[in-house]
Amino acid sequence: MRRIALFTAALTLAAGLAAAPAVAGTAVPEAAVKAASVTHFSGSDCPADSLCLYRDYNYSGGGIALSASTYAGWLGDYGFNDTMSSWSNDTGQTCVWWSDAYQGGDAHAMYDRYRVNVLAYENDTASSVECW
Repeated sequence: MRRIALFTAALTLAAGLAAAPAVAGTAVPEAAVKAASVTHFSGSDCPADSLCLYRDYNYSGGGIALSASTYAGWLGDYGFNDTMSSWSNDTGQTCVWWSDAYQGGDAHAMYDRYRVNVLAYENDTASSVECW
């Protein structure tokens, strides 16, 4: 009878540990669990209602389009790390790009309805993006 009680207690403890939240500092950031909705486009053909990152200045050269509420922790996953020269934002949201992967390095706001050629020293440095 004692063995059954110990076994039941061990199962209960194991089930509680499996359901327990992650320890602080090891949890995945909320942004990291947002599924990235990213498509590629050519020329200047940015899809409607998207944040578009262009390969070249003056919104040309093709690139990638992100939908609203998207997080792309490393643009290299889409073949676009350190490639952006200009951007346009028509998501209805504010977006931010960072110079390093996973929101590291310098942060740059990308306001809704803006079109921007990045400054020369920022050219080809974008590594992560989030819109919210």
